[in-house]
Amino acid sequence: MSSNSTIVTACDDKFVWGAVLLGLSLRFYGIKSMYHVLGYDLCENDVEILQSIPDTVVFPTTRLDERSVCTQKPMAILTAKTDIIVWMDADCLAHGNLEPFFVCPDGKLQIRFRGCIENASVYRNYYGREDRSGDIPKKVLSQWKDDVNDLKQSQISSVCQTNCFVLTKAHLPFISLWQSQMEKVIPLGTKGVYASDSVAYSMTDESVLNSLFAFSSQAPQIYGYLMDKDPNAYCIHFGLSPKPWEHWTKQAFSSYHEIQHLIHWAIQQKIKLPKLTSSLKLENKNREFLSASIRGSYRDVRYQLSSIARKSLKMLKY
Repeated sequence: MSSNSTIVTACDDKFVWGAVLLGLSLRFYGIKSMYHVLGYDLCENDVEILQSIPDTVVFPTTRLDERSVCTQKPMAILTAKTDIIVWMDADCLAHGNLEPFFVCPDGKLQIRFRGCIENASVYRNYYGREDRSGDIPKKVLSQWKDDVNDLKQSQISSVCQTNCFVLTKAHLPFISLWQSQMEKVIPLGTKGVYASDSVAYSMTDESVLNSLFAFSSQAPQIYGYLMDKDPNAYCIHFGLSPKPWEHWTKQAFSSYHEIQHLIHWAIQQKIKLPKLTSSLKLENKNREFLSASIRGSYRDVRYQLSSIARKSLKMLKY
């Protein structure tokens, strides 16, 4: 394959299916970029499975501490040698050929920033009375400013997502800064992607990157995200848990047939696959749909009740 871009991801044994499905989607839609997987403590069979996907290279590594794999995204990014580097989480899929969007116009880093409503949802647990819904809470900005210890005023008013973004080799020093800042502010015992007890870094790697966009003079200029604009070519992100290879969410079920098609295509292409999990077996489709609906309804009710309780407590407090 010939391409000036590399797609990188990272996974441990819990996300091998995710990394496989991402790789299958790239090749099914004819994306020519090399595919790099930073694999944490994977067995030999998992490495062989991943590398059976054309133009895939696995970089085996060992986790040195308990922090989530998400805090090691820079290590995966640094395996790429091409001019353009695309990070995609191992719970993403390509739908359509995304290669035309693997660009950084005017040398800007391409990444998605949230709108006000989404931003308010991210920070709803952390707002004080003086904060305006949709903004970054003042106590979060204050902690970021102290930890970055560079600029005096925030350069951003919303926060970005780190599930998929595009950068150039010129951005690698900033990516290395991201790694060192994560090592500085995320405690070693932080095992998950989320750290709800941390006001400033509840989203771990994502929060740290946003702190640098806000207060680091080394932060690159930003270009608007392109992989959600074309209805025929976009990035799918299974952000909620459980993941499809564990169980399905209501939101993820819209991609059920697409994933089944990728699995069928891989078998036809004689690409190795991990053992099918219960949730990926066709005979369990109806059961999975029912459990996803029940789980989704419970999640919606819990969210509404917690929002009501939070507003009530806030009124009592002040």
